[in-house]
Amino acid sequence: MNPVVIALFPVFGVIALGWLLRRSGLVAAPLWAGINRLSYQALMPAFLFVTISRADYDAVPAGSFMLAAAGGFIVMGALMLALRILPMPGPVYTSLFQGGVRWNGFVLLALAPAAFGEEGAALAALAFAPTVPLVNVMCVAVMTIWGASDHQPNLTRVGIRLVTNPIILGCLAGLAANLAGVFQSGPVAEALDLAGRASLPLILLTIGAGLNFTALRARPGIISLSVTAKLIVAPAIFLALGLLFGVEGVALAVLVGIGATPGAAAAYVLAREMGGDAEMMAGHVTATTLLAAITMPIWIAIAAS
Repeated sequence: MNPVVIALFPVFGVIALGWLLRRSGLVAAPLWAGINRLSYQALMPAFLFVTISRADYDAVPAGSFMLAAAGGFIVMGALMLALRILPMPGPVYTSLFQGGVRWNGFVLLALAPAAFGEEGAALAALAFAPTVPLVNVMCVAVMTIWGASDHQPNLTRVGIRLVTNPIILGCLAGLAANLAGVFQSGPVAEALDLAGRASLPLILLTIGAGLNFTALRARPGIISLSVTAKLIVAPAIFLALGLLFGVEGVALAVLVGIGATPGAAAAYVLAREMGGDAEMMAGHVTATTLLAAITMPIWIAIAAS
């Protein structure tokens, strides 16, 4: 059996467990927000710091990989902007845009060690540093122009939120520690490593808990378009750019994996806060999360071949 498929079984198994826990009521609904916040704000930055600080980037084409990753999101942003010519309300379009450009890197992080080894896991973690602010800036700009919010966002506040984002700070701190050769071992590194190990299972559980099958009925035509953009067009773009920039081997497989990840739950939050179509966004995240179990192995196998 394809090793990526084998590696995906536990990932999507934990996502399914999260859905069952929410549906059963075994974990009270109000607790999920706290679990999500703990994972994103504290545990995941620790995981990213440890992974990046200990990685050997001299052995991988990190520069070309990062350029191709950033370029992939820029190209997808341009393609999604071109879809504004389609007749649809502005709020619906903002959710279509987010569906095409936002990626759930945590699914890839959970998959990477088993599917790609330490090298692939290190590259997947490194990709967060430039792409998180890039994608957020694009989405906020689109939401500002076409969203239905009654108030204009405070751009200064948005900028502060980006530069103080714990995920970005964890990546940058890990890269600094890697270059300086510090905190790669010892009690501080071990404490962060221990905390970071809890992040991915908890995040996968919250992804499952957030699945909303009812929302799949919201604008099925637009959701189908956004799913196609995310799971078919995006990985093809990332593959093409990877080949163009000379990325190969494990790095190319990880790069295509970035393009093939499902939609991120953060898109639903932004749609709700800034006047997008939140229900459609929830449907997109649910559909891509389910279908990525099929499409991710196919695209990664194509990259590996």
